[in-house]
Amino acid sequence: MDNKLYLIQQKIGAIQFGLLRFKDKDANHTLQVKTTANEDNSLNCVVTDDSPRKRLVNKSVHLIQKSHNDYLYITGEIDDEVNRKGKILSIRILKACWFVRRSKGSVSWLQEKYIYEKFPASTFELAS
Repeated sequence: MDNKLYLIQQKIGAIQFGLLRFKDKDANHTLQVKTTANEDNSLNCVVTDDSPRKRLVNKSVHLIQKSHNDYLYITGEIDDEVNRKGKILSIRILKACWFVRRSKGSVSWLQEKYIYEKFPASTFELAS
């Protein structure tokens, strides 16, 4: 596993809670989720609020997490969906960014700490 992804996944697990956002043809949706990182390039999200009744498999999603001065922004695709005592989503990570908030005086900015990006196989096929 990529070392940057491993470090980002450790932070995902430490923060645990976040917002999962996705677009539908009708509107934008935001769900509150509890996250756990897996040993591969995926993570699981348990939806902690009212979940939509629609199937979400193959949807593009964005997970946003914040803890103190750390900000995580993960882009992925939902691989699997399980409905048990709540909705559990398995998300394949395509891109993960970890930023740290820095400031000097009255100016603040986000500084990149780690970035992981997995390109889809079709991207390489086009380049060949």
